[in-house]
Amino acid sequence: MLWFLLILPGFLKAQNLMTNPGFETFSKYDCWSCTCTLSSDSHSGSHSYKVTNRQYEWTGPSQELNLTPDRTYSFKAWAKLLNTAPGKIYSNLDSLLDITDNNGKQTYVSAGVTPFITPGKWHVVGGDYYIPANTKSVRFSVKVPDPSVNFLVDDYEVTWIDHSYKFESDEDKRIDQQRKANLQMSLSGSAAPSGLSVEVQQVKSEFGWGSVINVAAMFDTSKPNYMKFFYDLFEWSVLEWSLKWTATEPVQGQLHYDLPLKGVNEMLSKGIKIRGHNIFWGGPNVVPKWQKDMSGSQLKPLLSKHMQEMTSKFKGKFQHWDVENENLHLHFYEDKLQDPHITEWMFREVHKLDPHTQLFLNEYDVVAGGMSTQAYKDQGLQFKADGVPVAGMGIQSHLGPNFDLSVMKHRLDEVAEVGLPIWITELDIDEYDANKKAKKYADVLKLYFSHPAVHGVLFWGFSDQNHWRPNAAIANGKDVTPNAAGKKVQELLKHTWRTNESHNISHGQTVKIRAFKGSYKLLVHHNGKVIHTENFTLGDSGNSLKINLSGTGSNPHVDHVIIG
Repeated sequence: MLWFLLILPGFLKAQNLMTNPGFETFSKYDCWSCTCTLSSDSHSGSHSYKVTNRQYEWTGPSQELNLTPDRTYSFKAWAKLLNTAPGKIYSNLDSLLDITDNNGKQTYVSAGVTPFITPGKWHVVGGDYYIPANTKSVRFSVKVPDPSVNFLVDDYEVTWIDHSYKFESDEDKRIDQQRKANLQMSLSGSAAPSGLSVEVQQVKSEFGWGSVINVAAMFDTSKPNYMKFFYDLFEWSVLEWSLKWTATEPVQGQLHYDLPLKGVNEMLSKGIKIRGHNIFWGGPNVVPKWQKDMSGSQLKPLLSKHMQEMTSKFKGKFQHWDVENENLHLHFYEDKLQDPHITEWMFREVHKLDPHTQLFLNEYDVVAGGMSTQAYKDQGLQFKADGVPVAGMGIQSHLGPNFDLSVMKHRLDEVAEVGLPIWITELDIDEYDANKKAKKYADVLKLYFSHPAVHGVLFWGFSDQNHWRPNAAIANGKDVTPNAAGKKVQELLKHTWRTNESHNISHGQTVKIRAFKGSYKLLVHHNGKVIHTENFTLGDSGNSLKINLSGTGSNPHVDHVIIG
């Protein structure tokens, strides 16, 4: 198999293995059981294919590829629906792979599905897929479930996911570039004593490190080490269950906000930043039971009321709101209200009520799996195009014991194309062996910390006493003792990726260092004694601290520090 990498500024892009990917001419595609014609309505270039007279749901232009087996490939296409099926308010787009093995056996699989598609706009569909070792050929096409739906297709793309990325060295370089800034400190003034030193202590990280909290365990007096472990390690939090509608209003009209409010206020008093999770969660098994038999007209006013209650109770307390959780997979409200754009309405309404809190999407199977990567990118792009006040993309990251870092990086890169900040909102790795788990957490955290689009990582639990996947815990037992993985996480978050340094300094000298971005305390020492402290922040543009001394050589003091 011939392939090569195109070198573009800042990254490598694999060659598209499709022939005539832009559908500019009639060549290289099979249009079985349907009619394909050239259309001037294109996603890019001059033409697309218009697909009509479809006899089956799988029919559409396809192309056979001789891919190298035992590799993972990315499959993407753009499509625009021209109609919906009778009685339907939306349709799904599916990316279909017809895989033939060396014995002639055919297997049909989906690389990814993009849901809630209405006519009139271009959408991306696809995903990544490992091509088995015994594969002879692969045929790629776009599938729309109902054959009565006509559509346009354009810009088919099939690429090999590159594994040449050198994670250790490349990530260290990217961490230095992305997470550090220049800091310089200088001395001036009338006093010029010897025995001076400057110390910088990092108090907070600009990057968000956090974990979910079980609010009941938070106030359980039999578990005093639960919150001690949390406060010693993390600076961000999210409540696990107690803000979900089923918990706040299990019986219609009976509201339960006291416990989550108590937990939120307690953490705010400790300087913890908090994500609000979540206002809506549209799964049939997680919506309040009393909603299931309501009509859409009965339910929608209650959605408005719930948004008003949640934003009123917690206004000014959260940095982020997850507005509707896992919306690509769960669509109770879309179906009940017969509105494929109900989530966009939710975002706009919440923003009106709480304009200062950033609103997030939050989804799974985006990096841990590839079935929803392109769909999530499509949702982010559509929200931005429609002017929806979405501020970031939450990626859950519930990982099993086996994962491919190169494929995970590829998926992150795809979502990063939306141009919004990414937060890893629910990280856990289901690995029983603590030493293997330590290595896996270190690898994954380094991947996320080095990626320029990722702004924070929240673990979905840390103690095996309060974890939905106990094997993923980084601390064990009632004493919440860090295991090998916990010790590695503590090392990375509190030592490797923090700056705490001391340097001797003299009059007229400038000390220059690279330091991790965040909040700091400067301590000026004379003969080992602290004579001044000053708080400062180190951001993207770096910072300078000009320390002015007066007094005598034996008794100096700091008049002021000019910051910036």
